[in-house]
Amino acid sequence: MERRDRYRGPPRRRGYQSGPKKKKQFIKKFREIVVLDLLFHGHPEEDRPSWSKSPLAQVLTFPDFVLYEVKMNKNSSIRVQEKKTYEEFINEHELGEVVKKIDFNDLTSTSKALIQPILEKEVLDFEEEFINFFNNSPSITPRMHALKLLPGIGQKHMWEILEARDRQKFVTFQDIADRTSISNPAKLIAQRVIKELQRDVKYYLFSKTQKYE
Repeated sequence: MERRDRYRGPPRRRGYQSGPKKKKQFIKKFREIVVLDLLFHGHPEEDRPSWSKSPLAQVLTFPDFVLYEVKMNKNSSIRVQEKKTYEEFINEHELGEVVKKIDFNDLTSTSKALIQPILEKEVLDFEEEFINFFNNSPSITPRMHALKLLPGIGQKHMWEILEARDRQKFVTFQDIADRTSISNPAKLIAQRVIKELQRDVKYYLFSKTQKYE
């Protein structure tokens, strides 16, 4: 009996881990990030004593539009809305390793309030890239065009954009506003990115948040 109890169950292989193995998250060092919020006492919803929590920063990466929580140096002079490459933040001893990738619902109220104006600004900074989307976006299915995935773009607006770009390619957001009834293209793109970060979509146009699972 003692011998059977001693060897009960199949032997575990070396390196065996129970449960699914989680993919380690990281940010490429050359990637630009902007700070959305600073959590000096860790995330308020984390069920641990405050003294045991590490300071965190919630950040958004560009141009792949992914949200992360990153360890922050206790003596850091980092500021909300500050933008640098991840490598610069590390070299200046302000940020450390990635804790995890997060979704929109994991953001603090401060981060949620800031993310749309920050996104609109970044979309303007990458205007040429998004002009290419308006000029070259294809149909995703026989019944769905990529343009219709932007908030507020219905069948009428879609055909308006397609006909205008067939006559002449768009060159700026202002050009889109002048030749269609789309008054603020950057705002529509920012709203679409937020929907993708909320996971409230079937197709991802701009954010790589699903790809980095």
